[in-house]
Amino acid sequence: MFDPWLMPPFQAFKNAFESGRVPSSVILSGAPDLGGAFLAIEFAKLYLCSDKNRKSACGVCKSCHLFDDLQNGSHPDFISLLSSTAEESDREEELTHSFSKLLADMGTPLEEEESENTASKGNKSVRINGIRNLTEWISQGSVLGNGKVAVISNAHLMGEGAANALLKTFEEPTSNTLIILLTKTLELLPATILSRAFKIQIPMVSESVALDYLKSHLGNHFSLDRARIALALSFNSPRGALKYYKEELDVKASDIISALIDDISNEGDSSKAVSLILGLTNEQNFLILQEVILELLKCKARIDKDSLPLLKNNSLDKLIKIPASHLLDAYNEMKYIRADSPMLNSRAPVSLISAWVNSLKKI
Repeated sequence: MFDPWLMPPFQAFKNAFESGRVPSSVILSGAPDLGGAFLAIEFAKLYLCSDKNRKSACGVCKSCHLFDDLQNGSHPDFISLLSSTAEESDREEELTHSFSKLLADMGTPLEEEESENTASKGNKSVRINGIRNLTEWISQGSVLGNGKVAVISNAHLMGEGAANALLKTFEEPTSNTLIILLTKTLELLPATILSRAFKIQIPMVSESVALDYLKSHLGNHFSLDRARIALALSFNSPRGALKYYKEELDVKASDIISALIDDISNEGDSSKAVSLILGLTNEQNFLILQEVILELLKCKARIDKDSLPLLKNNSLDKLIKIPASHLLDAYNEMKYIRADSPMLNSRAPVSLISAWVNSLKKI
């Protein structure tokens, strides 16, 4: 069953498909946690269905049945190019027919899977060799004879060389082949790629829909305050918020705020907050510190504190005194601690918090 926020973009693809307006390439944009990979699989199921006179996938042909098992299933005419580190690329593991591997690479593993810390060493990207291998697969014939679908996971991580290699395929598309690019935002793709593809945006999820999703999945463990913090950290993605809730990232974020306030209020070093930050991954640091900065800036702009989930239950007498210029500088430093940043600097969180604390102590 579709998540409710995925129905509009699926309908957009379906309408275009029925009217013959879908070109050989589609860009599906939205936060990874929203479930774009699930949509790509549904697009493929519709595209590869044997019954060409239908308005939806028939669900009974051999091709449709191959999409029934997302956990262990695969399809010979469906392939995904996954993002990878240099080490993973050397092992030629980027191309896969597996549905579950695509879902995991896009940050939406199936709920039956255990949450694991599988952080790779090195920064992931979509590499030029992977694009070339994908192009070679596209040039081969269809196994079931209904066409082929190729998905590029985390397409926003393509380098210039990979994008140029893909552009050649865009300019000379293979018949009966659909290429789907999954990206968290259109702005991170080259204009040459954007201009040659049909673009579909996954819409933002309303708070009421997101909270209903969390209530239904958390049951008696649901807490409104925790849910709102988890949603803030996940850019209001219900699936992402559920993941962070289960990992207690929202609790860790609250602990960091409390430790930061304590460090600022007391004389001496700022080891408490820094220690908590160093216990997190770069991605977790990025999510939490970014939200702290944004909420502090909103608070300084006199936005109601009750609408700021991470700060609402804390005394901000000290934090609110941080100059806006310091906060904006700190926000710009986020690029150094993002998990997918080529400028990753493991010392950035320490420097960032230390700068905040020192600026306050001089007031």
